[in-house]
Amino acid sequence: MVPTFTWYRLLIVAVCFWLCLSIAFAQKKIDPGPAIKFGKITPDQFTHTISDSSAEAVVLYDYGEVTFEHNATDLWLVSQHHIRLQIRKKSAYDRATIELFTRRGKAGQHEFISDFEAYTYKLVDGNVSFDRLTDAGHFTEKASDQFWIEKYTLPNVREGAILDYKYTVHTPFSVNHNPRTWRFQQDIPVKWSEYRITIPDYFYYKMLMSGYLSMVVNEQKKSSIDLLPGQGSVSASSYRFAMKDVPAFRDEAYITTDDDYLSKIDFELASYQLPGAGGLRNHNLSVGWDAMDKTLLSDANFGGQIKRAGFMRETARSLLAQQSDTLSRIKAAYDFIRKTVKWNDEASLWSMDGIKKVFDNKKGNAADINLMLVALLREMDISANPVILSTRSHGRISEAYALLKKFNYVIAQVSVGGKDMLLDATDPYLTPGMLPVHCLNETGRLVHETNSRFIPLLALERDVDMHTGSFTIDAEGEVSGKLLHSHGGYSARKARKQFAKEGKSKFLENIQKTRPAWQIEMADFSGADVSSSAFNVEYTMAIPEACSRAGDRLYFRPMLTEAFAANPFKELERLYPVDFGVPMEKTFSVTYTLPTGFLVEEMPKPVSMLLPQDGGRFLFQVSVNAANQIQIASRIVLRRQLYLTEEYGSLRELFSRIVAKHAEQIVLKRGTVAEKK
Repeated sequence: MVPTFTWYRLLIVAVCFWLCLSIAFAQKKIDPGPAIKFGKITPDQFTHTISDSSAEAVVLYDYGEVTFEHNATDLWLVSQHHIRLQIRKKSAYDRATIELFTRRGKAGQHEFISDFEAYTYKLVDGNVSFDRLTDAGHFTEKASDQFWIEKYTLPNVREGAILDYKYTVHTPFSVNHNPRTWRFQQDIPVKWSEYRITIPDYFYYKMLMSGYLSMVVNEQKKSSIDLLPGQGSVSASSYRFAMKDVPAFRDEAYITTDDDYLSKIDFELASYQLPGAGGLRNHNLSVGWDAMDKTLLSDANFGGQIKRAGFMRETARSLLAQQSDTLSRIKAAYDFIRKTVKWNDEASLWSMDGIKKVFDNKKGNAADINLMLVALLREMDISANPVILSTRSHGRISEAYALLKKFNYVIAQVSVGGKDMLLDATDPYLTPGMLPVHCLNETGRLVHETNSRFIPLLALERDVDMHTGSFTIDAEGEVSGKLLHSHGGYSARKARKQFAKEGKSKFLENIQKTRPAWQIEMADFSGADVSSSAFNVEYTMAIPEACSRAGDRLYFRPMLTEAFAANPFKELERLYPVDFGVPMEKTFSVTYTLPTGFLVEEMPKPVSMLLPQDGGRFLFQVSVNAANQIQIASRIVLRRQLYLTEEYGSLRELFSRIVAKHAEQIVLKRGTVAEKK
């Protein structure tokens, strides 16, 4: 069995460890990087060889440098950025419009951009010509009350052109304004990406590196700067990081979110100390998990909500009176919240309006609903606790470093029979203990006054699809009969939700769109209630041209419309783990009665393939019985949600076998089949 966290090879390292380089590495010659100067373009720079010929553009140079500066009254983060990019295809023309977001704060404390300068360079008859960005190419838009967008559109862009631009971002220092994340990797190749930052010793930042690519430069030097008026020089640490020939990031099948895999540096201010009347005054900001837990529990919009729930006392008494055992009481509270308050589809760590107001309004975000569930369970004298997590689209957390901004969701935890049961009351189609797929993101943090801990976010159910049927094939090649599609686990949750939203007619209409060959005569539904073990649809149907004819032979693919038509894993190698979200099981078991006078001439050979370490299997078998019937059985089982990079080859081969076997045909011939010698 592969350990749950072994796969997470994203080089997540704190700067204190990250910079403890070996002596051997320290003695290596540091790559100085390309000699790039803004506005200096020569003809030879228009010809660059990259391994990815499909790339629509390539970043030739991406340089960023961050310093701390003090003006007359305030402290600022100053970020200088220089980008040189070559357009290779027309599809990349939109990259000539640069969009930069700036944050608006209190009066005089707005983030702003200065010194934006840009040129479009072209090679004409061996000579370099250029066009300069003018004021006409600059636009400002309001994105929200908090953010504005500065847009710059470079002129006269064409294939082969080089865009060269630079700018400076000024950010007022705040505990909420960390240096921006630096991404070495992009969706196009990057020839050179370099990031520098000088941090005064007044500040301690958690500086995290993630990704699957290696640095060519990773160095730290001690320095000193004059920062605060009247304080003289202060010691500082200057960092330089660089990557070379970075491949384009490709959004491969079955990953969580790009930021879980991109090579980047992220920052969060952990503590700072600034001079005051009594000397240096230290400010700690969630330096460790214990401090973060206390911050959450003392916050009125989090811990404060589960302490004040008197308005639910009568509800708690009523539910206690109706149920006799703990599990039944938990389910009753869970169902009450789900039926009473509707989710507004917003993930959140905070109940901004308070659970009392949300209870009255009958609608709220994930934190509102699940903190309310915790509060209700506690009113029922059931030990319940909030669990914070990061949804799959928000990115994974690292247990090594307490970064509050990495979390965006809350669920509830109770103990049943000495085991954790996790509850999310935002979805009426989940069963107790079943989390929505967007919450299945490896690890959460149970927040408690004295016993906080990490808690695995596991799928207790599978995604199960089972097709069973009985069909008759006529002499013209039409297949008709009954097919039962049984949805279990996460497949049942999805089907029930769709059925409740759309109704029978719309549900069948969508089925017909994805399977246009079907002629559905009747469809019977059962198990639409969440308490049922499966959601079932039985179709009485026909597929008029399921078989093709050639002389006295019929050819048909026995998987009908339910075959895997393409391998989702196309690349020979893969850098990233494969994350299906939940374990899966797909079964197709159908009997075909042959037309009178026809016998089987050819049929697929059986296959049985196992993944290493009992990770899954593929079984496929076709047989003919004495009643002149063909029986087909296909079963695909993936026992884990996560497969490591080193398991990718086996997984890719499994799906290749599935696609190939599902595409094979059965050949039927009229009359007696000659015995093969």
